[in-house]
Amino acid sequence: MNNNPYPIDWHRLLRGVLVGVLIGEAVTLVLLFLFSCMMAFVHLPLAAADWMSSGALVIGAAAGGFLSAVISKANGLLTGLLCGVVLCVLLILLSLVFHPFEATTFFLLKIVLSLIFSALGGILGVNRKQRKRKY
Repeated sequence: MNNNPYPIDWHRLLRGVLVGVLIGEAVTLVLLFLFSCMMAFVHLPLAAADWMSSGALVIGAAAGGFLSAVISKANGLLTGLLCGVVLCVLLILLSLVFHPFEATTFFLLKIVLSLIFSALGGILGVNRKQRKRKY
């Protein structure tokens, strides 16, 4: 017998993770575009590109984790973390396409920060207050 008081709705969880990954990637791409325009017009040093790309990834992961948890409406930590894992796997696969994979400290820092912030986004997404609708 299954005595789990908190069963997991896998269909809702996977739908939330899929939508969260898509939204997280979209937010990351928009931020990368804005940061690249800023670098082109402000003439920032090239070292700023690494930090800006990391910031875009972390914000995109947090947005993806938040929205995935809002859609799944339960298990925010798990949902956000799954969204972050999928984002990280996509990041690793894309980095393999463009150049040989190097596990540098900065790359590992990006991965860890995106996992942490996607999990935090998931927790915040589940615990957000519902607005009362006036009809």
